[in-house]
Amino acid sequence: MKRAVLLPLVLTAACAGAPASPPGGAAPLAPAARPADAEPARAAQPAEARPLAAPKELSSVLRIADPRRTWGNVAQLLAGTPVGMMLLGPGQMAPEVLLEEALGPALAEVVDLGKPIDVAVLGTERPRLVASLSVPEREMPRLQERFVLKELKELKELKGHRGMLRVEGVREAEPEDRALPRVCALDPGDRSGSARLVCADDVQDLEAAAPYLVQVVGREPLEADARVEVPGRIIVAGVESTPDEDDDSHAGNVGVELVDAFARELESVSVDLTWVGPDVEVGFGMRFASRRSPLALAVTPAAPRDAATPPAFFRLPRDTAIAFYTQGASRAELTPLREAFFRGIRDDMVDEGYEASGLDRLMDRLGTLAFTGGPLVIGSGGDRAAAEKALAAYQGGKGAPRARKTARGALQSWFLVAVEEPAQAWVSGVKDLIQLGEDQDKKKGGAPAAGSAAPAAGATGGAPKGQAPRGDEQDKEITDPVIVRAPAALPAGTLHVELRSRPLTKDAPPAHTSHLYIVPAGQRTWIGFGEDDAAVVERLRVAADPGRDERTLGAAPGVEALRQPGTLAGGLFSLAGWTMLAANGDTPEAIDDAAKALAGLARLPSRGEITMPFAMTSEALGSGAARLGARVRVPSAGIHDVLALLMR
Repeated sequence: MKRAVLLPLVLTAACAGAPASPPGGAAPLAPAARPADAEPARAAQPAEARPLAAPKELSSVLRIADPRRTWGNVAQLLAGTPVGMMLLGPGQMAPEVLLEEALGPALAEVVDLGKPIDVAVLGTERPRLVASLSVPEREMPRLQERFVLKELKELKELKGHRGMLRVEGVREAEPEDRALPRVCALDPGDRSGSARLVCADDVQDLEAAAPYLVQVVGREPLEADARVEVPGRIIVAGVESTPDEDDDSHAGNVGVELVDAFARELESVSVDLTWVGPDVEVGFGMRFASRRSPLALAVTPAAPRDAATPPAFFRLPRDTAIAFYTQGASRAELTPLREAFFRGIRDDMVDEGYEASGLDRLMDRLGTLAFTGGPLVIGSGGDRAAAEKALAAYQGGKGAPRARKTARGALQSWFLVAVEEPAQAWVSGVKDLIQLGEDQDKKKGGAPAAGSAAPAAGATGGAPKGQAPRGDEQDKEITDPVIVRAPAALPAGTLHVELRSRPLTKDAPPAHTSHLYIVPAGQRTWIGFGEDDAAVVERLRVAADPGRDERTLGAAPGVEALRQPGTLAGGLFSLAGWTMLAANGDTPEAIDDAAKALAGLARLPSRGEITMPFAMTSEALGSGAARLGARVRVPSAGIHDVLALLMR
């Protein structure tokens, strides 16, 4: 049974486990900042007291806290790189030069580049900019002497902009120098140091955005060095929610429904940058108007402020390339998502000829393991050196079958998952799922693919009896789950399942065997999966054996940033880790793609090996809204790798 056999693997990506374990000790780390894109909803206010609405054409807002400092940081980071040469030229262009070109010398002199700049972007196809810049307090008494100013309320096209002054020209200048390259207005501000100069290409854009930039955006605190905020409607408009033309599955339709409902609740998205010495922290925030959709409900649970990182995270092997933990949503918060997920799978399998009542029993059993709430830890890694060696041999041998099989095997990653729940529930659950899958196969019967033998009981593959496979849904391989003896190196009570796959078509992957382990570790369960049996077993031993602490992630440098309490989720990754995870090698084309990707990594300054930690926070607001925030620490060497990758 295709989906029945794969269901245990789905569990490794589901929010599973028991209620969160008691918080442990935590070392200092800056937590993920709350998204600054919006404040909690307030009680209804009189119309005249409500803040100005954003311009109808607003597509994004850019804020820079200290333009001069940010420019210097960027120039230093990009110095000597191809990106730096392209953006900054052979010399280090000063921001004052760009400002003078944009506004003219006279206006450029009254702008303080050490104070915030706010830029509203109007439109999407041909975006127009409206910039709000800081004017030093010392310049205010001299503005009437240097510029021709006129109250905007006297101009019909700018009616309603009370308190702002239109900059009409430069006094005591030659006639040809009096005109300004932009339409600008001055807002004296309502407090010391709050004066702003707002400029646009035309008066209509100035009228639309100036009050919002000055009275709303300019008054919001900016904790990051730079931030871009995009309204949710812009994000939603760019998301394609139509299923693939070749995908008429129920699961595909359920996925579209989930994404559409999630997008409708999205209010805004923000990205920010903060310089931390030579490193950069990248922040990501999402604000939701409500959390009624299954996805929004699942991804925005409120994590307790004293919630500690699950201890199992620091038990992952030290060579883990991608690691993730989450405190997890509650079972109630996950119920709508679980029901939608299972409904799509069940309905597709009914269409394939499986018995509905048997599927209901299978889904009920799966529901006792998957999406049950609580903390979850996931880690993945691979042997990059072995993969590069096998790929070189494959290419040198011109794609010989044995070399192809070796290359594919070397590209496979191992996975470890930890849930805070005794292993017996998982051992019995996986056994039941395998048996239920075999029972379903026997009742359904299997029609063998052309030129192949009929599938054995419990196997994956094949089409419903008497029915040809639909389009590209024809199975290319068949898989038999077999329970075998667990190695003595793992704790007593370990379950070992071999998933033995063999090809049905010429373009299928070579025959291979994957190994699934369920390992008890006190009140915790470790789940291991991968094709390299020895690699999976060794890493399970590291995770489950307290005597191997020195080989765990907790003993590795740089993980202190992940011990901060109060985070919803976090982890670490590297470019090399993502590349190995994405490589599968199931076809000759996929092997060639993997070879190119790994060769590209080898040409990066740090070979893509720089580890980048991240942390996430979530908050459910009293109004029913919610916000989700994430921060990623990117070392300067990692930035150089990313830039080099983008410039290829």
